[in-house]
Amino acid sequence: MSKILIDDKEFLESTFKTENELEKIVVKNYEKIFGEKTYYFDLKKGMRHKKGDLLTIPDGYLLRFSREPSLTIIENELSTHDIVRHIGLQFVRFNSALTDTSKYQVRKFLINYLKENPKEEEKVQKLLSETSYKDSLSLLDQVTMEQEIGFAIVIDKTTEELERVVSPFHPEIIVIKKYQNQNKELIYHVESESNQLEIQTVTNKTKKKGMRKNPEIDTIVCAARDEGFNEVFLTENRWFAITINPIRIPKIKYIAMYEVKPISAIRYVGKVKEIKPYKNSGKYEVILEGPATKIKPIKLSSENPNLAPQAPKYTIKTLIDKASKLEDIF
Repeated sequence: MSKILIDDKEFLESTFKTENELEKIVVKNYEKIFGEKTYYFDLKKGMRHKKGDLLTIPDGYLLRFSREPSLTIIENELSTHDIVRHIGLQFVRFNSALTDTSKYQVRKFLINYLKENPKEEEKVQKLLSETSYKDSLSLLDQVTMEQEIGFAIVIDKTTEELERVVSPFHPEIIVIKKYQNQNKELIYHVESESNQLEIQTVTNKTKKKGMRKNPEIDTIVCAARDEGFNEVFLTENRWFAITINPIRIPKIKYIAMYEVKPISAIRYVGKVKEIKPYKNSGKYEVILEGPATKIKPIKLSSENPNLAPQAPKYTIKTLIDKASKLEDIF
């Protein structure tokens, strides 16, 4: 069982009793999970393929503010749910429901929500300065009607089966793990593909710890799960089907590979020549300048098993050069 040590306190991994418990954490901490320049619509509003035909009801809608703003459908799930018949089917319904008609409906109820909630509209207005749009109406027109709506799943544990089942829909996967100590204090470990944040939220009093959000970040760390590592990364000098936030791509100069059990360590680092879209998957392929360099193993320690990369993570090459354990680079 994994655990987190904070000062003299020991927090053991626990489980979410219900999906609603996980969802409350997401709603309360969405800026820490998805990024500060976001707004979360906690709306249980369904998307209809046509009048009278209700297909699905997302858990929420996330609006991201940047030079290229976007809207994302949020689904909060527990890993105990059936991966294929429950989670996979939900994403099939989402994808099926996104027609021009249903997008217009989404636009309409998001606009109405802001009109009916002036304080929430003020929050959105403050974030508009991050975009080229002067008002929320024109912004929502763009992200709902003029571009694709993305997907994200927040879950307590990811698996290869989950990633395989939802991969056709290219969702961002955010993993939230719950930890509790003997005094019933709670903290949450968050691993996000886009922001790579780690937060701890403590009941009654809050502590936050940020992963390195450093402009010097230049290395992506990926998990190698099968024999493809030897055939592709070590032999062909490339790695593919990686989920990367496009904003990070210009800064990535190196790729480090974390080999899963029984090795449980980073042993190879390659210099990046090019990062390009991988087919039409929404993911990327990393091409190396030449063969990867073998380094002294950077091992997963028994004290911090939660640091084992599941989704891509980011770090700094100079930290890798001096590291012996994963906590030295994350």
